[in-house]
Amino acid sequence: MMSAGLISSDDEERFRVLTKNCKEFLPAALALLLIVSLAAAQSRKTTMVFAVSAEPGAGSMDAVVLIDGKQLRVPFSDEQKDRQKRIAEEYFAAGRKYRLIFGGGEAGSVTVKKWSEGCNSVHAEVTPSTSVHLGGEVRALATNSDTLGKHANARRAPTETERAAVMILVKSIYKQNRTPANLISAIKVTNLTATDLDGDGKYELIGSFTSAAKNKFERDLFLIARSQGAAMRADLAKFQAYQPPPEGFLHSIDFIDQLDLDGNGVGEIFAVQGGFDGYAYLIFKKVAGRWRQVYDMMGDAC
Repeated sequence: MMSAGLISSDDEERFRVLTKNCKEFLPAALALLLIVSLAAAQSRKTTMVFAVSAEPGAGSMDAVVLIDGKQLRVPFSDEQKDRQKRIAEEYFAAGRKYRLIFGGGEAGSVTVKKWSEGCNSVHAEVTPSTSVHLGGEVRALATNSDTLGKHANARRAPTETERAAVMILVKSIYKQNRTPANLISAIKVTNLTATDLDGDGKYELIGSFTSAAKNKFERDLFLIARSQGAAMRADLAKFQAYQPPPEGFLHSIDFIDQLDLDGNGVGEIFAVQGGFDGYAYLIFKKVAGRWRQVYDMMGDAC
């Protein structure tokens, strides 16, 4: 209430008119604000990153992660059949084209041919268009983002010197985990890749290694290493020792590729891990100078 004597009768009338106009204008203003907000939300394209594997003449692609700001979200769970179908219809429609990422940078494209349902997931059949030789353990990523991976790719086979230095480190890690000498000499390299994770021109080495005893007891290692003088230093050494089930399913972790998801200059590492009749996708991130697993998503399991 306004105190008597402070405003005139004309002022009171103008105040009543202004109040009435505000009451009439406010709903329209709120509606306009809502429309603008919805339009802005719709214009923001959801970023998806896919895992790509290929053999001569054929390729396949799985949805791995949805990026919501700085949050990494699972596209769907193995129980969300309706959502799986919606994701497939939107992202795996025939003719959809995505940027192929190899070594953290753009290296061609993939075009969707069709999609199909697995046991607990959906998959796309794709045709890669790239000079990169994909196949076996050499995989890549793809994305619908126009901004991720906008620099030269940095991934290659290791040199003989790098490979020799890594194997010295690998044997040391196996030895530290009480591996018998005869099994250390029988270590097999599943895959070993050199890639520049932070754009400093120095290549890190990412590899998967395995050694199995006669009783099939398995010893797996997933390694991220960097050079320290003539030697190699482990930034991450994920060692697993276990007895596989009778079906022979292994828990080994294998590198897919790397991509800087949050724009901090260091690529996140994508990997796939085996499991009982299935697999999972993992993402490792460097946090406070240390590599940590920050994401996992269940793949297909039959």
